[in-house]
Amino acid sequence: MPVNRKIIPTVFSVIDRYLLKEFTLTLLGVIGVLWLIYVATRFARYLAQAAIGSIPSEVIFTLLGYSSLGALSLLLPIAAFLAVMLALGRMNTDNELTVMAACGIPRLRVMRNVGLFSGVVAVIVALLSLVIVPDVLSGRYELEQKAKIAADTTGLVAGSFKESRDGSWTFYSQGLTNDKQKMENVFIEIHKGARPLVFRAEQGQFDIDPVTGNKYLILDNGYRYEGQAGDKDYVIAEFSSHSLLVEKGGEKQTRERHKSLSTGQLWERGQDKDLAEIQWRFASPIMAVVLCFFAMVFADAGPRKGRYAGLLPAILTYIVYSNLLGVTRAWITKGVLPLWFGSVWVHVLMIVILVLLFNRQKIHHAWVQRQREGVAV
Repeated sequence: MPVNRKIIPTVFSVIDRYLLKEFTLTLLGVIGVLWLIYVATRFARYLAQAAIGSIPSEVIFTLLGYSSLGALSLLLPIAAFLAVMLALGRMNTDNELTVMAACGIPRLRVMRNVGLFSGVVAVIVALLSLVIVPDVLSGRYELEQKAKIAADTTGLVAGSFKESRDGSWTFYSQGLTNDKQKMENVFIEIHKGARPLVFRAEQGQFDIDPVTGNKYLILDNGYRYEGQAGDKDYVIAEFSSHSLLVEKGGEKQTRERHKSLSTGQLWERGQDKDLAEIQWRFASPIMAVVLCFFAMVFADAGPRKGRYAGLLPAILTYIVYSNLLGVTRAWITKGVLPLWFGSVWVHVLMIVILVLLFNRQKIHHAWVQRQREGVAV
C-alpha cells in the first residue's frame, strides 16, 4: 500500500486528479440530464402505444429499462463531449487555465488528461455498443413482439366478436386456454377480396416471424370456406394447420431486428449491411475520443465571451459528425461506397479539421506574415 501511494501521485499529480475529477463529475451531471430526457420521451411513446392497445400496460417499464440501457452507447459520446467542454469552459472563465499556464503547466498536459478521460469513455462505449447493447436490443425486440401478441390475445373476450384495426377481419373465440396464449373454437370472417372467406378451427394463436416481423394467426384443426353459400364454385377445405398473414412487418421491424444481432453474428453473415452495422458500432468510441478533443477548441472561446459561448458550434459539430456517419452507413448498405473505405473518411476528415483548429493561430499568423511580405515587395 505505501508503494501505491508513491506511484499514484507520480503518475497523476494534483492537477491531473483535479482535471479528471471535474470531467467525471460534469459527465455524470450531463448524462443524467440526457438520460432523463430520453426516458421521458420513451415513456410518453410507450404510454401512447398502450393507450391504443398496441402493447399491454404491464410491460411499459420493462421496455423502458431495455430502451434506456440501449441508449447509453449513443448518449455517452455526446455527454463526454459536453462534459469536457463545460468543465474546461468554466476553468477558462475562472482563469484557472491561465493560472496553470503561468505555473508552467503546458497545454499538452491538459490534452493528456482529456485523452485519458476520452479513452476510458471510449472503452466503455465500445463495450456497450459491441457486446451489451445488441443483447439488450434483442431482449427488447423479443419483448415487444410478445407484447404485441399478448395485446391481440388478451383483447379477445370469451364469447364476443373483435374486429381488426382496419376492419377487414372479424374474430370470434369461445375462450382462451389456461396459459392465455391460445384461443379455443375460433371463428374468422375476412371481408376483403372478391370472394368471402370464413375459417373455423379448434385452436388458434398469434405468432410473429422474428426476422421479418410479419404477424401470423396459426389455426389448428379446422375448415376453410371460400365463396358464397349456394354457388357452384363454393369450396370447403379441411386443414390440420393453417397460417394467415394478419399484419406485414415493415422496414422498421427489419431494421430493429438487424440492430439486435450480435457482433459475432453480423461478422459471420458478412453482407454489406452487416459490416456497415459493425462499422457503425466501432464509430461510436472513435467519435467519443475525437469529440472530446474538439471540446478543448470550443471551450477556449476567448475573453469576455462566457463559458457557454462554444455550445452552439459544439452542437453543430456533433450533428454534422453523427449525420455523416449515418449517411455513410446508408451508402455502404446500398453499395454506393466501398466497404474498405467505410466510415474511415469521416473520422479522417474530422481529425484534419481538429488539427487545423488547434493550429488556427499559427495558420493565421503565417497568413498575416505572408500578406505583409507581399505588401513589402
